[in-house]
Amino acid sequence: MARAKSERQVIIRYMSPGIQRHKANKTLWASSRSRLVWTVEVVVPEIEAGLNKWIETGFHDVCRVGDLWTKLLQSGRCARQANDLGDEAPPRKRARNDPVRIQLASDDGVEHPFSSAIPLELLQTLKSDFGQTPIEDLVWLIRVQDTPANKPTFSKINPSEPLYTQLRYQTVLEFPTVYVYKQAPAEIGGHTVTIEEPRVSSIETEVSNTQDVPTLGEACESESLKSPCE
Repeated sequence: MARAKSERQVIIRYMSPGIQRHKANKTLWASSRSRLVWTVEVVVPEIEAGLNKWIETGFHDVCRVGDLWTKLLQSGRCARQANDLGDEAPPRKRARNDPVRIQLASDDGVEHPFSSAIPLELLQTLKSDFGQTPIEDLVWLIRVQDTPANKPTFSKINPSEPLYTQLRYQTVLEFPTVYVYKQAPAEIGGHTVTIEEPRVSSIETEVSNTQDVPTLGEACESESLKSPCE
């Protein structure tokens, strides 16, 4: 994954093969598409009871985590409204392990299919607790590596920008973990939290670096590459 550092300026630090996080990492560099296809973990610490995190695979770094969040919270809404109006038969009840099929916008502005692995229980909780909160009103963080345990440090990210722009100059442990809060945490485990401003600028300042990057739609042409275009 040396290309991750040279092409995307993100450092991936690997754990021992027997560690569960290493086993869960399906991240790959799509050389023909010049992009990372990430495993991504999303954690919602303010959910204190039950599940509060999940892992996605096949997330192209030209996509936006805010788009993933919004589409998941909106999933199923149209089907229920249509059924209420009598326009169609009741949709099949989603099984606990069924993927949630949504549409994610890419860098080309076109939406493509994506299968989310979010557990049904957690999705229902997110819809109930966060369904009325716009993504710009939430706090989006990633952990800054190589900081003491008693000095937890995070960096803000912009959920409305492609993921690769938000991971630039960052170090991730196997794959990125995104923390989502309604209120920025003041402390964790009794230790004061430091939150840094984003390390990268908006996508508008990086057009020159992305003009030759194929769109996510082009990735659909290759069946050998797992992508949101399944």
